[in-house]
Amino acid sequence: MTTFRLATENDDALIRSLLRGNPMPTWVDMAIEREPSFFAGKDLVGHDWAVIAEDDSDVVGMYTASVLPAHVDRQPERLGYLGGLRVNAGYRRRIHYLRDGYASIRKLAPVTGTVPWWFTVVAAENKTARRLLESGVPGLPRYHFQGDYVTFAVATSRGKRRNLWRRATADDIAHIVAFYNDYAARFQCSPVLTEDVVRRIGFEQFFLYENRGIAALWDQRAFKQIVARRYRSPLGTLRPLYNLYASLRRQIPLPREGGALDQTSIAFLALNDEEQPHAGILLRDLLSHCKTRAASIGLHAKHPLVSVIKRMKPLQYPARVYAVCFEGAPPSNGRPVQPEAALL
Repeated sequence: MTTFRLATENDDALIRSLLRGNPMPTWVDMAIEREPSFFAGKDLVGHDWAVIAEDDSDVVGMYTASVLPAHVDRQPERLGYLGGLRVNAGYRRRIHYLRDGYASIRKLAPVTGTVPWWFTVVAAENKTARRLLESGVPGLPRYHFQGDYVTFAVATSRGKRRNLWRRATADDIAHIVAFYNDYAARFQCSPVLTEDVVRRIGFEQFFLYENRGIAALWDQRAFKQIVARRYRSPLGTLRPLYNLYASLRRQIPLPREGGALDQTSIAFLALNDEEQPHAGILLRDLLSHCKTRAASIGLHAKHPLVSVIKRMKPLQYPARVYAVCFEGAPPSNGRPVQPEAALL
């Protein structure tokens, strides 16, 4: 019999093992890990939880979920997010585990959202999962496509200091919140900042460009890492040669197998529309403040900054954003969908 239960801090080692042992298979098997504690980064922005599935004495897998403060149709709401599904190898491709898992989501949720749907992000190249979720299998919620999304990883060696950005102080917190929320409200699923959230993240991680732009350089490696678990042949063998090439071409070096990507998240980026022609200069100056070799940023696929970032020769990870509906009609789909990659 399969049971689902909310994870507690007593499950910390189990959760971290599931995250390590179930990487996302691409040209490099990448695992999003939570060392040294899964719970270290909990509830920084919304309310987060994990659910563990067990079949008798065996662990089937887990999923994570959150209720985040987010913009929906320009209004601040509490929006559910589904992510972090990890299923051990012996239990994959068994639809009844998936059905039971979805049935547990609302039953076990410790808090609820203010809108009747959730959202999730699925890698574009994960065609097997997309076909299943989009097919309307009985017993599963409906997945409604909301928009394409791309996460970029850029080498910070492409930065160039022009002293356009300054580090925020405690006196800037109210301005950061007001400026970002005014900008982000034009997008669907974009986070709602509060002064408490800025303080929890650390106001010193935010930067300001006069009164015309804000961004956070959020180094999350103390509680969340992106780890290269295995390279497809022959890349693992050729990695040192590739890294030499990458250093000459100002591209991102690849970590060793078992090593974490040396990266910072460019989060909560907001620029006045009139600054778009200067976005390349502003982004390069922002990169120059990063203390890691790479910086990541997520944008909806038609965002004007996409073409700017592509000129920096980044690594690209395309994805699709879905509204997950357990009942009722899907949400309107008239706005660009812009969740914050650093929160996913």
